[in-house]
Amino acid sequence: MTPEKIYAKAAWVVWVLIWPVALAFAGLCAILLTEIGDWPFDNFDLLWLICVVPIASLLYVWGLYRKRRALTRFTSAALAPLLGTRFISSRQVVRACLVMTAFVLLIAAIVGPRWGVYIEEEEAYGVDVVVALDVSRSMLARDLSPNRLTRAKEELRRQLTERNLFNRSNRLGLLVFAGATSMKVPLSLDHAFFRDTLDKVDIRSAPQGGTAIAEAIYAAAEFFASSPEKATKIILIVTDGEDHEGDPIAAAQTVYQEDGVRTFTVGAGDPTLAAGAEVPSDDTPKAKPLVYEGKIVFSKIDPQGLSRIAEVGEGRYTPLEHLSWVVEGIADMHRELLTTERRERTRPRYQWFLAACIALLCVEPFISERRRSTADLPTRTWQQEGES
Repeated sequence: MTPEKIYAKAAWVVWVLIWPVALAFAGLCAILLTEIGDWPFDNFDLLWLICVVPIASLLYVWGLYRKRRALTRFTSAALAPLLGTRFISSRQVVRACLVMTAFVLLIAAIVGPRWGVYIEEEEAYGVDVVVALDVSRSMLARDLSPNRLTRAKEELRRQLTERNLFNRSNRLGLLVFAGATSMKVPLSLDHAFFRDTLDKVDIRSAPQGGTAIAEAIYAAAEFFASSPEKATKIILIVTDGEDHEGDPIAAAQTVYQEDGVRTFTVGAGDPTLAAGAEVPSDDTPKAKPLVYEGKIVFSKIDPQGLSRIAEVGEGRYTPLEHLSWVVEGIADMHRELLTTERRERTRPRYQWFLAACIALLCVEPFISERRRSTADLPTRTWQQEGES
C-alpha cells in the first residue's frame, strides 16, 4: 500500500477540513440568521474564536501532507505493503475528525449559550446606596486624567467590576445633578443596568447647568421612601465640591436627623493646584477654555467643604483615587432585608457542549490506528525459510 493510500487525501479533506468548518459555519449562521441570535450568551464577545476552526483544520491537513512526504522518502517498495497492513487509514481520519469536532464544541461551550426561562426569587440583605454624580461643566476640568467626570465614572465602574461595589446584595440607585437633579436608576439589585446607565452619563444628563449639592442630597433622600425602617441608607456624592446655591451642610444634617440617611462625599479634583484647573467649553478633547466676562474660568476642588458635609451627615470624605476606602467601610455596615425580587433567568447550557467535547476526547485515544491481529501481515523472508 502506497503512502497516498495510507493517508488518503480525499477523506482527510472531507472529515478534517470541510466537516468541522461546515459545523462551525452552520452554528454561526444559526446565531446570525435565526432567533438563536436573540438568546443570551455568557461570552458573546468570544464568538470570533470560530475563525480559529479553519486554521486548526488547515494545520491538521498540512501535517498530513508532511507525513505523506516523509513516508514517501523513507519507505521502499518492500516496506510499503508492511506499513499499509499495520495501519488502518480510516481510523486515523476518525480520530482527527473527533478532535476537530470536540474543538468546535469547546468553542460553543466558551461562548456559553443560554435558553430556557425560570423564575428566581432573590432576597437582598444589604445596604441601600444612592450614588449622586456631579455632571456640571466644572467636572470637565482636566486636573484628573482625562477629566474629572470620566475619571469618576471609571472609578465607580472599577468598584462594580473589581470589588463588587458595596456587595452584590446591596441596592444601588443613580442620581445625576448640576443645577438640577435627574434620577437615572431607582434603587435596584440590577447592577448591570446601573453600570450601563453610568456609562451613558455626560454633562448633558442634567436638565440645568450650575451645581446644587443641597438639592441633590434632598433628591437622593427621596430614593429611600420604600426602604425598610432599619435599613442602612447611604448617599454617596461624587463631586468637585463647588456649590452655587443652597446649603449642602444643612441638607446632609437634616436627612440624617430625620431619616437616618448618611452622606458620604468623594472629591474629584487635584487639591494641590492653588488656582484650580481650567474648565473646558465643551467635552471634546480639543475644547478651548471656558471664558466668562473676558476671563478663563477655573474650578478648584473644595475638600474642606466636602469633609464638613460628610461630618454632619455621619459619613466620611475621601478623595476619588481612594474610593475603595468608602467601599470597604460600607461593607462592614449593618445589613437588612431590603427586598425580595422575582426575576426571570435563563439557564446556562454550556455544560452540554462541554460534556460532548470531553466525551469525544475520551473516545479518541481508544481508537487504535494499528491492527491487533498479525494474521494478515506479510511473511518475512526469514520466516518463510524457517517454515520450509
